[in-house]
Amino acid sequence: MTGAGFYEPQKFRPTGLALVVAVHAAALGALVLVKSPVFERAPPVITRIFNIPLPPEPVENPPPPVESEAPLPPVPTTTPTVIELPPPPQTVRTYPPPPAQDQFASNAGTGTEAPALPPLRIEAGFDPRFAADQQPPYPTSEERAQRDGRVRLRVTIGADGRVKAVQRLEATSDAFWRSTERHALSRWRFRPATVDGRPVESTKVLTITFQIEV
Repeated sequence: MTGAGFYEPQKFRPTGLALVVAVHAAALGALVLVKSPVFERAPPVITRIFNIPLPPEPVENPPPPVESEAPLPPVPTTTPTVIELPPPPQTVRTYPPPPAQDQFASNAGTGTEAPALPPLRIEAGFDPRFAADQQPPYPTSEERAQRDGRVRLRVTIGADGRVKAVQRLEATSDAFWRSTERHALSRWRFRPATVDGRPVESTKVLTITFQIEV
């Protein structure tokens, strides 16, 4: 500061004026560029996103380690016992011996004729046409005494169906037997026995019962 005082006039500097003008010109140019369409349409920005795995968070209280179980003792193995059963009994079938060679000598070579069959026999039986005459009359003496009786006898039946003879096997009394004998010889009729359809004489055992009707 000189002796003239605080308000001493400054000297003119052309360099400072030029600097001020340059600064204003730069500010004006920047303002023009900002309003320009180039800055209004900015190109899109492509951003790539990368998935970066994060490290696992540390566990504050980790679980205690699992103790390995003790191995199980081995299972004892047993050897099965094999029981041999005896074989089942075999049934041996026996067959009659084959017929003699000379039995079919007459039929040898033909191969069509069969051996002769045994004769067909049918036993005698009561003729149903005389069914009402099968029961002998009740003896009078036995009926008065109110006694029951039974007679067992063997009869000989002829080829004509009539009784040829009777034989006493068992009787409760003589009265029952005589009544049965007379009635069998006079009234009984049979269908005679037959052999291959031919009537023949035969015998038959019968039981006659006498009973008082109440």
